[in-house]
Amino acid sequence: MKKIYLILSVSLLLYSCDWIESFKDKKDEIKQYRLPESILINKDILFTKSLLVKKFYKENKYFTVWTNVKNRTDFLNQILNLEKEGINIKKLDISYLFFGNMYFDSLNKYEKVDLDLAFTDAFFSLLKQTVHGKVNPNKYYSDWVAPQRQLDFNQLLLTALSEEKVELTFNEHIPNNTYYNGIKEAISSYENLPKDTLLNLHSSDVAKIKKKLNYYSDANFSDFDNDSNEEFKDGLKKFQKRHGIYPSGNVSEETLAALNISKEKRMEQLRVNLERARWFYKDLGENYVLVNLPECKLFLYENGNLLETHDVIIGKNDRRTPVLSSTFSNLVINPTWTVPPTILKNDLVPRASVNRGYFSSHRMTIYDKKGKVVDPSNWNPLQYKSYRYVQKPGTSNSLGLIKFDFPNAHSVYLHDTNNRSAFAQKKRDLSSGCVRVKDPFDLAMRILEIEESDYDRAKLDTLVAHEKTKIIPLKKKVNVHQLYWTAWKDNQGVQFRNDIYLLDDNLYKRLIK
Repeated sequence: MKKIYLILSVSLLLYSCDWIESFKDKKDEIKQYRLPESILINKDILFTKSLLVKKFYKENKYFTVWTNVKNRTDFLNQILNLEKEGINIKKLDISYLFFGNMYFDSLNKYEKVDLDLAFTDAFFSLLKQTVHGKVNPNKYYSDWVAPQRQLDFNQLLLTALSEEKVELTFNEHIPNNTYYNGIKEAISSYENLPKDTLLNLHSSDVAKIKKKLNYYSDANFSDFDNDSNEEFKDGLKKFQKRHGIYPSGNVSEETLAALNISKEKRMEQLRVNLERARWFYKDLGENYVLVNLPECKLFLYENGNLLETHDVIIGKNDRRTPVLSSTFSNLVINPTWTVPPTILKNDLVPRASVNRGYFSSHRMTIYDKKGKVVDPSNWNPLQYKSYRYVQKPGTSNSLGLIKFDFPNAHSVYLHDTNNRSAFAQKKRDLSSGCVRVKDPFDLAMRILEIEESDYDRAKLDTLVAHEKTKIIPLKKKVNVHQLYWTAWKDNQGVQFRNDIYLLDDNLYKRLIK
């Protein structure tokens, strides 16, 4: 069949199937789907197809499955809907599918087989993108741990076709949470904005800045003269808050940089974060701590309601804080600190090699492989990996006075710090990977309340004063999510944050590839 490339509007056609041959096992799983008009496929033509497609037709005894016009038409309608979900459909030969559906009855059996394979291939490709996203973060990044839904795609297709629920199958697997839906709304509103011509602004361009604030609905000026009045400052403050900039109401360098980012670039940022929303499909839970790394903020939710917000310090770009989800297991009062490999290699060894007094000044104990204490004078820096280095608890401990443990593959945790002045810095990607929390005992008390623990603040203060390590087991009622969101929508509007780990551009290139 010739492929015709035209713009075509296809209306939904209804079709009632008189006979379907389906075989089910004891679990009511459909093992085969075949209509009377199904065609037996020569398996040799599957040679170039994906493993998923090969497996599907093998399990279906090599019969075609897209003989029902309703299923084909529903899928074509769904393809157009998926583009609104940020799914990349450009690689699909949509015209071939559309015209194959329209002229299906006039096709010979070889053309019908080719079309059937194309529909199946497109179904799997788009459903996998819908479920997992286009990029697998667990393979693309070394420091992301995203849960992967384990689905039987063959069974999903068999069920969708036999029960005529193709559209429903996709709709059931599209994320449906506040974050995902908010980004979709933001993309839709930005798509409807006119072309952004207000770029290369300077602090003196008050009239143009006012127009840019109007453009993004941060203000509603009717007077565009060059006067900087309170209304102008209010508009700037709203814009600044949406971009994580201190709301001074002044045209700072940071504010100008944000104003000069084009609408197109912001659209890319939104689409990248829509992809990330698919990676973390799971419900965050009723009670959870969410750390948004680009925002350098921590949020505690109880029963879905925001209780507290804390400033945090996250990992440097070369020692990034990993993205993951887990559940709090313990609070540790007066924690010891075992020096991790990166800090050991890059910080401790170079300094201690020059001055063995480093160990005593940092209240550090060296242990050999047998657990025996090693005197600093006997420490061999060339064999530094054969020792364990533990800092004693107390106010000078690098973890501060409290640590929040949760199981994870990267050996990270939340903790206090012995350098609280760093929270005053504008740029807070300063740590070696773990997250430092401002006012951590306030957070601890809230978690203990959610856990219905007997510990109160007085008991915690007493434990701290004793300077002895105390582990408080938790009942695993509070989840923790360390995420990377550079764009989202909330009740304050569309929010953007700096891409501190420089991940957005490369991900966007992968999405459009």
